Amino acid sequence: MDPDEEFSLDGIDELDIQLKLYQMGVESFSPYASTGKVDMIIRSENGDLVRYADIKVCTGIREGSNIVWELEIGFFMNNESFIILAVRIPDDDESFQKHYIVIESKKFLQIVKKHRMKTKNDKWVISLPFSDLQILNKQSKTKAKLSKSLTRSLSLFFDNWDCLLDWRSDD
Repeated sequence: MDPDEEFSLDGIDELDIQLKLYQMGVESFSPYASTGKVDMIIRSENGDLVRYADIKVCTGIREGSNIVWELEIGFFMNNESFIILAVRIPDDDESFQKHYIVIESKKFLQIVKKHRMKTKNDKWVISLPFSDLQILNKQSKTKAKLSKSLTRSLSLFFDNWDCLLDWRSDD
């Protein structure tokens, strides 16, 4: 590894997510790893019916008081698909824990439209206050209000792995 090369967490997050999916019993594979569009494909098999969905993993980077994700617009195809936005948030003991916003792309596009999100260089730029993500992390312990309406919309999908299980069980 070149010491001058920028280190990226995207590949690590993708691997961690594949392990998580395996533990959940969701079959996944990555023929398109690091192409910028599809990171992995998940499969559901019910009798003779086999369905596939694309997954895009995007790692959030802290910029000042916000966490920013840049999601390529080219990911949105006609296929069934999911977006997983990864973020690291410190717990009370100051150790960083990984959390994920897991959302179906159709619902994500509804949120994009509702909040009139802008694009930059053919990417959606999602910026959420770090303090809001800390509140989501401690959601059961606090009643603090989220400062941004986009965070409120995405909060329903915070660590929402059930949507993948629901997709897998649909006929």
